[in-house]
Amino acid sequence: MSTNNQNRKGLQLLFATVPLLLSFIISLIAFFAAVFIRGALLHSETTTSEAADDGIVYLINYSLHIIIFGFWYTMILQERAPFSGNVSTEAGKTSKKKSKNSGKEPEEWHPVKYWAKRLPILLLIGYGLQLCVSGIIAILSTAFPDLFASYKELIQSLAGTDIDWMTFLSVSFLAPIGEELLFRGVVFHYAKGAMKLKPAIIFQAVLFGIYHMNLIQFVYAVVIGYLLGVLAERAGSILPGIVLHIIINLSAYLIPGVFIDNIPKAALCSVLALGIVIPCCIVMLKKPKSKKRRD
Repeated sequence: MSTNNQNRKGLQLLFATVPLLLSFIISLIAFFAAVFIRGALLHSETTTSEAADDGIVYLINYSLHIIIFGFWYTMILQERAPFSGNVSTEAGKTSKKKSKNSGKEPEEWHPVKYWAKRLPILLLIGYGLQLCVSGIIAILSTAFPDLFASYKELIQSLAGTDIDWMTFLSVSFLAPIGEELLFRGVVFHYAKGAMKLKPAIIFQAVLFGIYHMNLIQFVYAVVIGYLLGVLAERAGSILPGIVLHIIINLSAYLIPGVFIDNIPKAALCSVLALGIVIPCCIVMLKKPKSKKRRD
């Protein structure tokens, strides 16, 4: 029995790792597809380095992520549906018993209403996180310019003033949806089957960091990935995480350079942002009271 359990956990861990490898293959397919589109269809000569930062690559890449991992996540939800149905049925029975005793209608937990009310909090957290990270990076890049040179080029290609609409659409909206489906949807699901909850949250966050293929992004992506993992578990859905992820990515275009153009201002912005983010996260992750949860 123990051997079978270990084998099952090993298989779940394998399934938790495979999606990351698949995402790299998808990225390669998107790259060659963009080169083909530019060359064969648009008759535009594109070098390898130019193709890597092409908006068409991002558009194809994240569209494929949404399609493939969206289908995969749908299959997972269908597998969980019978169990969820039993839980809601039992909860309904318990609620009816309580309502008979109290004489009041049971108060149901409505996820959409609950998280819609917390949209301002998500906005504060998303913008605050982006401001905090931008401030810290501005400080460190001043101290270690060589280390952050390639990172600055990457960010300029993704969030600079001269980006095309395909890059903006992909980075701001498609990437958050695709990445949440991949990591908080598929990877996290299998990780929870292979290990306890906290290690599973850390596991998916680390894979999220590795996915960015950049040491600097790895560090803050792990932190953000951990927060998104906790949010997905607490919400019982990846939808609030998708909204928060979109806010974080969009905020990269909404932070004025004057906020972080020198070390004192960057440090002040980072501290103030962190002072807002921490209490907002506490409020956001607080469990709803006296409500019957209906997933």
